[in-house]
Amino acid sequence: METTHNELLKIAQAIRERQRATGASDNAWVRKYPGLGSTKTYAKLIAGDTASLDPDRWIVDYRAVESLLDALEGGEQEEPLYDDLTPVVALRAALSGAMREESNRRLVLVVGEPGMGKTTAARMVAGRYGARVILAEADELWKESPAAMLGGLLRALGVREFPASGEARKVLLLERLRTTRTCLVIDEAHHLGPRTLNLVKTILNQTPGEIVFLCLPTLWRNLATQAYHEARQLTANRLYERIALDGVSKADAARFIERRVPGIDGAAAQAGELARQDSNNRGGLAWIAAVCGQVRRLSGGEGGCDVETFARGLARAAQLRGVA
Repeated sequence: METTHNELLKIAQAIRERQRATGASDNAWVRKYPGLGSTKTYAKLIAGDTASLDPDRWIVDYRAVESLLDALEGGEQEEPLYDDLTPVVALRAALSGAMREESNRRLVLVVGEPGMGKTTAARMVAGRYGARVILAEADELWKESPAAMLGGLLRALGVREFPASGEARKVLLLERLRTTRTCLVIDEAHHLGPRTLNLVKTILNQTPGEIVFLCLPTLWRNLATQAYHEARQLTANRLYERIALDGVSKADAARFIERRVPGIDGAAAQAGELARQDSNNRGGLAWIAAVCGQVRRLSGGEGGCDVETFARGLARAAQLRGVA
């Protein structure tokens, strides 16, 4: 059975190989991927030296960086994204600003329909920062149960055993978040209700870190209702930035297709507009990814793809999804 120590060294070597392929220096590579730690830490792991390091602590960060590199290489994902597309760029910029904020305005909302790139953008940003960013996913049990939410956040922080009572869980969570400035990214945050949103206010008030909500537009609409009156302070004086992913841009569609469909070349912009026109109603970037998959099958996965072939791939994807 592979130990954490051996897995960490193996991942470090794999990351090193990817670095060599880019020609980046150690300093540039570590700046680009803070999850690797300092150049000294990175060099030690490359050399197989963990004598002064805690493998259990570093394995989390190095797995996150490896996952990010996998995503950037364009492997098949549920919501494929690239580092220069709008959702990633917007979240990275907002989070960078929130991380420098000293007031309570440290909440970032990423609002958009499914398939617009919210979740994958957060994973890619998490890969940049390693354990500085913690990913958690809300569910319907969190809506009116602070205790359930606290348990979920503690699990995301790596706590496996925690008290049964909600108050004791809150004390433990706040203690953990005061120790190191941490960004909590809560996916599916539209499942939060008035009581759990008030708990978010408490976390922002009593700890130094940031909170990112990835949510459907329903949460933003809920915050305007009387039932959520107390929670409105989140958008009044806790909000750092709201990122509204209302649709796929022409530039993003073209870039995405150019990278996903070999041989599309100069036809990427025209093909991108073709796919973008109905992407907002069919799943955003996730829909365009499905179209690209069909186009690759029609073109044999290699060169020679033109707009006509792309249009046939689009029609095929629509047929498979049962849409006109």
